[in-house]
Amino acid sequence: MNLRPFSRTMRSSLTATILVTALVGASGCGSSSQAQSGGGTAGSATPSADSTLTQMVPASVRDKGTITVATAVYAPAVMEPVGGGEVTGWDIELTRKAAALLGLKVDFKVVPFDGIIPGLQAGRYDAATGEINVTPERTKVVTFVTNYASKDEFVVKADSAKEGFATPADVCGLKIGASLGSSQAATAQSMVDACKASGGAPTTVETFQTQAQVNLALSQSRIDASLASSSQAAYTVDQTKGQFKLARLGFGPEIQSGLALANNADTPKLAKAFQAATDKLIKDGDLDKVLGELNGGLGAVDKSEIVPNPGS
Repeated sequence: MNLRPFSRTMRSSLTATILVTALVGASGCGSSSQAQSGGGTAGSATPSADSTLTQMVPASVRDKGTITVATAVYAPAVMEPVGGGEVTGWDIELTRKAAALLGLKVDFKVVPFDGIIPGLQAGRYDAATGEINVTPERTKVVTFVTNYASKDEFVVKADSAKEGFATPADVCGLKIGASLGSSQAATAQSMVDACKASGGAPTTVETFQTQAQVNLALSQSRIDASLASSSQAAYTVDQTKGQFKLARLGFGPEIQSGLALANNADTPKLAKAFQAATDKLIKDGDLDKVLGELNGGLGAVDKSEIVPNPGS
């Protein structure tokens, strides 16, 4: 992992927020809403609508002009100031820029993470963002347009004897914390099952409504380790200096994430439109700029993909 320091702008504006949200659990996960079509400080200025790309957007979506996007607080992909306010973060910025290329505004709805996929299925939201991992279970009910790749890591307290986990057997005996409904919670449960099957030390998983609550539990030694994406793990360690450290996983696959779209009649065309817009952000260097400023340079991809593949 080639982690560059998070930007000075990001530190000055968000350090206080992450210290509170990471350790006290005060991150906003209610039902706030902000429509955004411009602004932001990451990378280049908000791109203008691209006339070729706008024609790819389904007429019903283009006529509406705004898409409703669900998101959950998960720093640094998605952050909301304590007490409410405009959401920020690298995935918010990428979503906003891609939508702008398509001539669309974005109405972000901050909701609990475990309500995002059900909300898409129920038609309450057009899409969802916030480092949402592509999983086989999710691709049965939603369509992804990828913009990022990472892997999971453990975060432990700074005084922990654990420095890393080379094999699945090294995880046995841990009490693992993860966000409710996250792919990390499912991964942690698979670790529990593997330890049980191999006769390893008893291993448990405890889930929490938000990542902030996971981090709080770790700080209070109610769990031994937090399982999170490399992005979230690195950011938490960076912003809460001296309290936590990374304990890297020496196993596990690279994980894709991206914009999740509700499945409906517009989805095939809308997915291709967002794929084209994301590829333009990649080609123009905007994706690299956003991740460089807001994510320590982690996770850039060479191209966007639609999952499941529309040809499958």
